[in-house]
Amino acid sequence: MTGPDAFRAALAALDLPPEWQVEVAIRPRRRKTGIQVNPAGGVAVLIPPTAAPEQVARFVSGHRRWITEKVDTATRLAPDHAVKEFVDGEEFNLLGRRYQLQLVDASPAGAAQLPLITSDGVLSARTQRPELARRAVIGLYQQVGLAWLRREGRQYELDGHITGLNYTVRDLGRRRWGIYEGPPKHTTTLHWAVFGLPMRLIEYVLAHEQAHAAQPGGRPHGRAWQWRMHLWMPDWQQRRTELAEIGRHAWVGDWKPRSSPTCCP
Repeated sequence: MTGPDAFRAALAALDLPPEWQVEVAIRPRRRKTGIQVNPAGGVAVLIPPTAAPEQVARFVSGHRRWITEKVDTATRLAPDHAVKEFVDGEEFNLLGRRYQLQLVDASPAGAAQLPLITSDGVLSARTQRPELARRAVIGLYQQVGLAWLRREGRQYELDGHITGLNYTVRDLGRRRWGIYEGPPKHTTTLHWAVFGLPMRLIEYVLAHEQAHAAQPGGRPHGRAWQWRMHLWMPDWQQRRTELAEIGRHAWVGDWKPRSSPTCCP
């Protein structure tokens, strides 16, 4: 089996753009050469053990235009998530409304447990270490989001003849906004960060997963699923495009410590 250095040398002779950050990976189980463009725009060439370096170089050269298009798209849509600082005045979006953070020592008289949101656009949270304030605010997103999810998901249950569906809101990492898990779980789950997106995108993520929960036949995003999406949300493809762009700037939990005041020596 030819070693990776021989493949690297063959690809280097193609004078590929350096920003592609081409890597080679010999995969014992592969039968054909493949190309994978990573979310940040890097390129991985997946090579079967029987391939020769000159064959791989010809394959990559023949797919140069395709790689260029995919790298450009991946770079344009690379995540650039918001970073929050847990100080007075920091802004948070929740269910289509913008709130300003206000740190307090105790709940206002007659108010519910902290954190809480008010009709005048204030998100009140207890004064504490930033990592604890972050955890509390995410908990609020989960609580408010789950109530919305259960309420709004009901219309899809009735229309799609979906019975016994469960709902959860939790952290799904940085690659998924929602998932549907089939029986026996039969659960629609949305990422808590979804609820910081514009309402039309929150609605899209819900409809997307409920279309899976309706359990259409065929492939996961095949004709039956698409038919359901067109029925429920005629502009779903436009919303999907918007999510790809807006979602990469969304707050998914990143935070920075409070700035320390500077002082002269």
